[in-house]
Amino acid sequence: MAPEHGRTVIPCTPAQRGRALGLVGEMGLLEAVRPEAGAVFGETVIVAGLWTANERRLHLVRRLREEHGCRLGPVTLWCGQRLREERDGSLEDILARLAAADPRLLHHPWVCAELARDPQDANRWERPFATEYELAIAAVLVVFGPTLTLTARHPATGPATVTGIPHRTVLWQRLSTADGLDLTVLNAAARHRPQGPPRHTTASCAEEWLTHLPPATGASVLVVSGNPHTERTLGDITRVARAAGRDDLSLHPAGNGAPERPWRLELCLGEIARLLYNDAVHTGVVPAVSAAARRA
Repeated sequence: MAPEHGRTVIPCTPAQRGRALGLVGEMGLLEAVRPEAGAVFGETVIVAGLWTANERRLHLVRRLREEHGCRLGPVTLWCGQRLREERDGSLEDILARLAAADPRLLHHPWVCAELARDPQDANRWERPFATEYELAIAAVLVVFGPTLTLTARHPATGPATVTGIPHRTVLWQRLSTADGLDLTVLNAAARHRPQGPPRHTTASCAEEWLTHLPPATGASVLVVSGNPHTERTLGDITRVARAAGRDDLSLHPAGNGAPERPWRLELCLGEIARLLYNDAVHTGVVPAVSAAARRA
């Protein structure tokens, strides 16, 4: 297991790779997961990630709503304190995506506010589109267009959660479409993790969602991620909800299929390792990593 949904690399021939992917497919880790047409949910959450994943998941939500007749309720996009990575794209890449989607997006008030930041600021957290939170809002604009309006904003309070990472100034930002869809972008705080540098996790986002944007009692919630992560994501959220006493929630998975990349098998093997590890930890087979070990 490597950091950031790491790719578990094994040497194999093309024939072995094909057979292995066939087995992975039988496990349900390759295909898209969709609710039935016309399904009704009290609300929808989208687990964010890199730009490409965010755009694919937002497009899926739009298709479910506009083409498949699903009633999704308000939508919350879970993202937070993770600095923009090379894989998300450069500032020039982001501006090109906005312009390609609709040139008017370059004049959207929120985009203009980002562009007023110094791209050479010594503090990377202060640059334009600095974190996953800003990237997620930009992706929402690309998918839903320039008519999105900023309808509410909740400030964050309290100190930073991790030394070396600034405290949040915004907890969440709400945007609304002209036809009445509300999208709330959660800016989750960074946390220490067993693997990789500090950032928010699916579980920590679920905790903040239940605390700051709690769903109604008995709500049916659609959880949008993407394979091969769909099962693990749903498991992480289910455990958090149970620990918080929210067994009343009904959680339903949805997500795009695993990306067609040369390292598709390696990505799936890394996710299988995470599923096995989570099963072992949460059934008591191996001890969970302590807070002291995480900090180390």
